[in-house]
Amino acid sequence: MNTPFFIAKRYLFSKKSHNVINLISGISVFGIMVSTAAMVIVLSAFNGIETLVLDLFSSFENDIKIQATHSKTFKQNFIDTTIFKDDDIVNYSNVIEETVIIKNKDKYAFGTIKGVDSTFLQMVEMEDYLLDGKSVLGNEAGFFALVGVGVLQNLGGYIYSIPKEYDFFTVYSPNRNEKIKRNSTKGFESSKIPVVGTFSFNNKVDETIMIVPIAFAKSSLGFTNDLTAIEIDFKEGTDLNEKKVLIQRKLGEDFIVKTAYEQNELLFKTSKSEKWLTIVLLGFIFFLGTFNMIASLAMLVIEKKDNLKTLSAMGAEQSQLKSIFFNVGLLINGIGVLLGLAIGYLICFLQIKFGLLKMEGGMVEFFPVSVKLFDFLMILVITAIIGMLAAYVPSKILVKKLLT
Repeated sequence: MNTPFFIAKRYLFSKKSHNVINLISGISVFGIMVSTAAMVIVLSAFNGIETLVLDLFSSFENDIKIQATHSKTFKQNFIDTTIFKDDDIVNYSNVIEETVIIKNKDKYAFGTIKGVDSTFLQMVEMEDYLLDGKSVLGNEAGFFALVGVGVLQNLGGYIYSIPKEYDFFTVYSPNRNEKIKRNSTKGFESSKIPVVGTFSFNNKVDETIMIVPIAFAKSSLGFTNDLTAIEIDFKEGTDLNEKKVLIQRKLGEDFIVKTAYEQNELLFKTSKSEKWLTIVLLGFIFFLGTFNMIASLAMLVIEKKDNLKTLSAMGAEQSQLKSIFFNVGLLINGIGVLLGLAIGYLICFLQIKFGLLKMEGGMVEFFPVSVKLFDFLMILVITAIIGMLAAYVPSKILVKKLLT
């Protein structure tokens, strides 16, 4: 039988001669419980918000993007077409992207036209992000454009529900064969295109992007066989890093291949940094929550000083006496942590299942919460380390002082 642990249980749960010690022990458990539950809830809420934001910003980016390494454009026939002979590829689209001036009536705005194949609309699931109009880029009548809701509002545009009624936006694009001169329009080519729909992905896309057929983009920008990118969509669950390496090997150093993560690398890194900062702050709050446990151990050691001297006289070693109060600290910490984990994950489960906290006027109906195994393990590690330190220091110092 583990004698120090047995005595520790008796000390913790038996009635003390001073009720204040029972009270402080209870407060210690409560403080640790609240701190642990807060860690669970805050990290799960952070995960939910992080997932929501990253989904919003990556929803317009496809799994793999191929661009030229040393120039803005590249010839389409420079691409090794065997990269498309992959069973994991769902769709791909040639892309032409260029900064332009967009005009509607007497309003102007800088924007980006993105010329794409018709497959692009399926790749980004345009139907799910369409706010008004139709998700088409053309028919037998000609070319159509889709614009971000911010572009539409800034230019005072309107999506008509009447058949064959459109707002025609004028696109002023740089003439590749002319130098742009002040107070001269010779450096620009203009072309008109009807707008049939508006979408909303995220602020960055909504305020700048106009999606047009790639044939219209080529005509407007004076491109022939040139592209600025190729975007590829893979089956869900595909290892994109592996695909990136394979494609990069085939294309060589003249091309750069990026995954969806790398296309939004700054956003992902910022999100990870914020999460680690949150973990550090929550760990510090938990550390403050253990102060009551230290006070409780100190008072318990003082109350049991006669018992300690008796046990010492009976042959108990100093390390065994220290172990008694160390175990008391571990019990207080363990009970608080287990209760905190149970309460924290119960609240998260209720939020996921029933949506207790709503987001009025938000992008989603209920506050997003996401539970991850990594967070659970991280909380266990943090609470275990801080709890052991908080139990070890007072038990070692106080017992040693009393015995000497």
